[in-house]
Amino acid sequence: MKLLIYKLYKTFMKALLNICKIFVLLFTLQASVTFAALDRFEVVLWQNSAEVWQSLDITITAVDKNGETVTDYDGSILVFSESDASADFPNDLSENSYTFEVSDEWQVKFENAVKFSAEWTQDIHVYDLNDENILWVVEIDISEKEVVKDLDISIYTPEKWLTIGKNSVTVSWGTSKNYRVRIMLNWDKEILTTSNDDGIFEKEVGDLVEWENRLQAFVLDSDENVVGFTEEIMIKVNSNAPELKQIKITPTWEMDAGTEISVEVYSSAGLSSSEVILNDIIVWLDEWEDGLYTWVATAPSEPWFYYIDVILKDDFGHETRKLKAESITVKESVELNAATTEQDDNGISEPSNNLNAANLDITGLKLTMLKTKSVLSWNEVKAASSYNIYKKMDDWNLELIDNTVEPRYEIAIVWDELKYSEFAVKAMTNTSNGESIEWDLSDMTKVQTGPTELILLLLAMILWLGVVMFTKSKRA
Repeated sequence: MKLLIYKLYKTFMKALLNICKIFVLLFTLQASVTFAALDRFEVVLWQNSAEVWQSLDITITAVDKNGETVTDYDGSILVFSESDASADFPNDLSENSYTFEVSDEWQVKFENAVKFSAEWTQDIHVYDLNDENILWVVEIDISEKEVVKDLDISIYTPEKWLTIGKNSVTVSWGTSKNYRVRIMLNWDKEILTTSNDDGIFEKEVGDLVEWENRLQAFVLDSDENVVGFTEEIMIKVNSNAPELKQIKITPTWEMDAGTEISVEVYSSAGLSSSEVILNDIIVWLDEWEDGLYTWVATAPSEPWFYYIDVILKDDFGHETRKLKAESITVKESVELNAATTEQDDNGISEPSNNLNAANLDITGLKLTMLKTKSVLSWNEVKAASSYNIYKKMDDWNLELIDNTVEPRYEIAIVWDELKYSEFAVKAMTNTSNGESIEWDLSDMTKVQTGPTELILLLLAMILWLGVVMFTKSKRA
């Protein structure tokens, strides 16, 4: 009997111990759940003061009584302002409520979310939608917005009354930093930009019209109100390249080498440069009168068909190139003089101008014959810069064979046959403008160009053979 009672007692105590363990476990679990339960919301506006209608960020976090984030909160909250019924909230809070989602990670932030409509110490209340005892209140000082008037704005570029050569311009002005700027072009085109931290704004403005354009800049506040403006700037656009209207060449017919030619180019007035290219030589024309550019020079020395190219440039960088705009033809001439000449019966050209020939006459012409050469010499002509040497050819025409600066010329004797040729000399000089002038020919001089010794030797041999033949015939 005692043994039975003891066994029952032991079983009861063991059950009681297990029940105590269960109670302890339940108490521990209850304490753990109570520790992580939602206690309140922390609300942060990220600044202590603001202006009326200034946008504020707001962050809302669910926390427990120890300030730890409640990581499994997925309830709904009620957000509103008791102090400012007209406060503006973002779309996510348009119904003054929000439900936490897992993606929020138990903290939600609304950027540029809250705007207060009046100055004062304003508040924001956050409640748990299911328990009004769980809440938080945050306050902030709101002041009247500072009104900005007559903000300074200075002009850098472009300058007033500037004329440019393209349909766009860089606009640069200075004002207060980080302000919106509206640039108006001809009152019908709007270009927006923002000043940087140095208060400078720069913008490329295109679509300028030909000729006059008006530019004006306006500084705007956050409500798009004008708080400063520049004076109106007038600039002009001239984007047209110079026009080659006409080119005129005088004379128009075939010309001799060295002929004076006149080039007249008609184009826009006031060009920065006007050039013609003839025979690979670039010449700058002078503006004789508005829109008329002229050039006077001499034709090339070689007979040929020459094109004339024209290049026109203005002050705006525009350039017009007209290749083969005109042409001239330099004909081949057998005349000796650059001046107008007449030929005598022997084909010798003589000048017909009225220059004083006394200082250019060739005098004292003489011939000195040596064994291997003939030397032609004459008196020095003080006014001459050089001398042309001419030789009469088989067709009776004179040919220029050489030019020398010394008053003498050597002619080699060729060892083939006894031969004489006629030579003449002409003095050359230059005018003050660099033009070459030829003058009167000297008298023709017959010069030996074949050896005398060879002829005498042949005659001697013929004579000796004659004597030998005569002696033999006499003996016979």
